[in-house]
Amino acid sequence: MASFISEFERIINTGEINSETLLQTLTLDEDQYQAIIEPLALAPDDVAYNILFFLMNTMGPTHPLHPRLYQLIMDRAHINFKFSMILINHTNPDRPGPITHLIKHILSKATDKDLLKDIFRAAGRLGMEFLVDDLAEFIFYDDLELRQEAVTAMERIGTDKAVQRLEQIAQTDKCDSDILDALAFLRGKRKVPPMPQSRKKSKPSQLSNPSRQLQPPKQTPPCRAPEDPNVQLLVSPQIEDRLKAFEYFGDKGPEVADALHDNLENQTPDLLENLLRLIARTIPQESLGDLLTLTEKKELKNSVRFSLYTALSHYPELESTAPIVTAVADPAIFVSMAAIRALDTHCSDYVVAEIRKKIESGTKTGETVATTILDTCAPRLIEALMTSDTFSYISSNYLKSSAQVRTIDTWISILEKRKRTSTAKKFAQIRENRIRTDSPVVVVIHQSAPYTDVFSRLIHGCGFCARTFSDPQEAFEFIVSKKPAAIITDFFIRQMRVNDLAREIRALYPAEEVPLMVSSLQRHLDKSNLASMFQTFGIKGFWEFPPKPSQIKSLA
Repeated sequence: MASFISEFERIINTGEINSETLLQTLTLDEDQYQAIIEPLALAPDDVAYNILFFLMNTMGPTHPLHPRLYQLIMDRAHINFKFSMILINHTNPDRPGPITHLIKHILSKATDKDLLKDIFRAAGRLGMEFLVDDLAEFIFYDDLELRQEAVTAMERIGTDKAVQRLEQIAQTDKCDSDILDALAFLRGKRKVPPMPQSRKKSKPSQLSNPSRQLQPPKQTPPCRAPEDPNVQLLVSPQIEDRLKAFEYFGDKGPEVADALHDNLENQTPDLLENLLRLIARTIPQESLGDLLTLTEKKELKNSVRFSLYTALSHYPELESTAPIVTAVADPAIFVSMAAIRALDTHCSDYVVAEIRKKIESGTKTGETVATTILDTCAPRLIEALMTSDTFSYISSNYLKSSAQVRTIDTWISILEKRKRTSTAKKFAQIRENRIRTDSPVVVVIHQSAPYTDVFSRLIHGCGFCARTFSDPQEAFEFIVSKKPAAIITDFFIRQMRVNDLAREIRALYPAEEVPLMVSSLQRHLDKSNLASMFQTFGIKGFWEFPPKPSQIKSLA
């Protein structure tokens, strides 16, 4: 094993492929896979591509290492589109689910003509019908070579849908001999009568031009009112209008997905944040491509990025979270914590390797990444990183000195799962000593874990004890049993408005005894309207999210 690892590392460092060495990976035990996975995750693109190409073409789909290599290629393909060709060649075209959103995204964004042509040819060769509409868009472009390749791919796919789209294009001024020849060939096979050839002007393509690197930079779009009146309510200065919009869209995933797609470039304040909050609630699969597009944007505000990563954290399954792995080191801690939640949902070898590299960098940033992961209570990431001596050392010091009780609970749970009973008992004693401190309790109610994660960290840092709840009813039962020092929530929690929650709380405790604060990303609201509502329902005030530590300390 030692000689194999040494030779494998030489291949990674030099890029000189040795097929005899690589073939030995097929006979490794499962507990030895990590020795090749992590170096591959961090290897230069060209080296990693050649090794992964060789291994995937050598091992069968039932080999136990195959799923991990496939996911590693998926993650790297989200960073470098070139890796998508390996995925295409090793995905069942009849069940393309794992790569659908990625390939569609690449076709709308890629500028490498050779890569686009390779994807077109693979789509035709493998009969990838799910790409018919995307291929059809390229026929409207001015690039003659890509148009011809797209027509050929659709001809080779040859399904009813491909024929229908070619017939529709044949009735526009984009019809040419290539399209007519393709239709003649497909009709000959199917004996389908031709459609009448009445011409109409072609519609402009809705996709980005693949040659857009030659175009002038796109102007930043001005703020504009959304077309849908229900979407307009999401940016109304009246909080009542916004709450009505949340209630309207609460169970309408497809409509939310359409609204996000139509407003990706709209810079109206609060719009993207509220649409992404609705995405987190409705989890429409149709939005995965648009969410991927947003992860690539560099100029997004922190509030939008927090909302984006929060939305991603709500999806039970994601193709890849590789595009957001750099956000773990974001200087805005609340953004970092939301990204960590999303990454914990999809804790792949690539994600762990990249995070581990940051933590082991020996920098203050690396230490901050480690403690932020602990504060987020991300169990999958924490367990995966326990193999790092650096992470374990930072974690041990942090847990013994100043970590929250819930962070210690997460650590103990992982130790017990790994049968490290004696070590778990030591941390259980640390937990008991810390829980004995008589700190005032602040209750936080919100349906999204990133929101409560951020508040837990802030509240603990200000000398309070945080109790967080995602369900208002569970929170209310706790509040009945124990009077908290304060309660913090948003304007809208699951199906409940804050004024309804306030009414129930005020039936128990007067405002001067238990202050209720609203902390939210909802901004640009009518202040006089808010003041009136707060006074009516006994709400103490409003903090922008995340609040300043001084605001939390004022609760004492």
